[in-house]
Amino acid sequence: MAGQLGDGMSDNEVPERASGGGSAWVPGSPSPDAGEGPPKTPLFRQRRVLFGGVLVVILLAAGGIALGMRNSGKKPGHPSFLVVQSPSPGSTDSPGAGPSSAPSSSPRRSPSPSPSAAPSPTPNPSPTSDDPSGVPMPTGNLPGWTMVLSDDFTGNAVNQNRWSPYSGQPGGDPNGWWDPSHVVEGGGVLNLETYVDPSHANPANPNGYVSGGVSSGQALHQTYGKYEVRFRIDQGDGIASALLLWPAEGGWPPEIDFAENGSGVRDHMTATLHYGAADNTIAKTVNGNFTTWHTLGVEWTPGHLAFTLDGTTWGTITDPNVPSEPMELDMQAQAGTCGQDPCPGASTPSKVDMQIDWVAVYAYTPGSTGSST
Repeated sequence: MAGQLGDGMSDNEVPERASGGGSAWVPGSPSPDAGEGPPKTPLFRQRRVLFGGVLVVILLAAGGIALGMRNSGKKPGHPSFLVVQSPSPGSTDSPGAGPSSAPSSSPRRSPSPSPSAAPSPTPNPSPTSDDPSGVPMPTGNLPGWTMVLSDDFTGNAVNQNRWSPYSGQPGGDPNGWWDPSHVVEGGGVLNLETYVDPSHANPANPNGYVSGGVSSGQALHQTYGKYEVRFRIDQGDGIASALLLWPAEGGWPPEIDFAENGSGVRDHMTATLHYGAADNTIAKTVNGNFTTWHTLGVEWTPGHLAFTLDGTTWGTITDPNVPSEPMELDMQAQAGTCGQDPCPGASTPSKVDMQIDWVAVYAYTPGSTGSST
């Protein structure tokens, strides 16, 4: 997630994963097949050795003799969140069972991208009991796309065969915490709730905010695809939100953020491609009122990303660094840490909901004619 915005918080810095426990698997850590433990931050040391009264200072230099320098495998992910643990089952390069790993985070700030002119959003139709946002979930296939996952959240409990709730502390965010109890399905929507919750808070910060997040790694990870999420989020200073694609087989980058807002003012969304060991980014921003219902999406094809708002493409990226590996869909909210990011304050509502009406995911099947209904 990239793009320092005028509100003081980078949309690069949206919450990311946490440690998992029990059935609540948290994306962001390598799968057991990877054979590696949680990533660690690179360590740089300078050593001074005194020989015969002569002080020799050996400085580490890029490309030089890396004496005393050890890179233990830093695994960033979503800006502002780092996964603290959470093992996950193995993954495959096709829809199917078995979660993969998902974002962790690496706080990095980038220049603010220039906002794109927002396409004319589809007016919000009158909601119904079946369609709280007023727009029904798509069904069937589309030309070039085959539907592989959909959920309109009409039940009374989260389908954990599809969605894995986050659990634990986002790395690098002492004020943040995720708990499955903050992922609530009911009334035709999935609520990712953020509020002060001492009963499920970070043990080191028991009076802090707790949020909700989910990953599709339990059900789906694929290379290329079309993703659409119909959602809205309450205003709330210090509460961030993100929709993103995360590498299913561990390691970071790449990452594709297609709707991210790191401020309490929901007047824009940022889309960002993260790539390369140095976390290079290409970011674009679209304006709009995202306290109301909108459908945000991305069409991911070889070397190309097309970001959509209410069915209209608002931004594109064509670049050889567009990922070509299996990725999973993640949806999350998170509170920032005071003194580090914008954080909840006196103006923040006692509860901030990120609401999702439906999700539709398609596999990339060039040449198919579709059978939309």
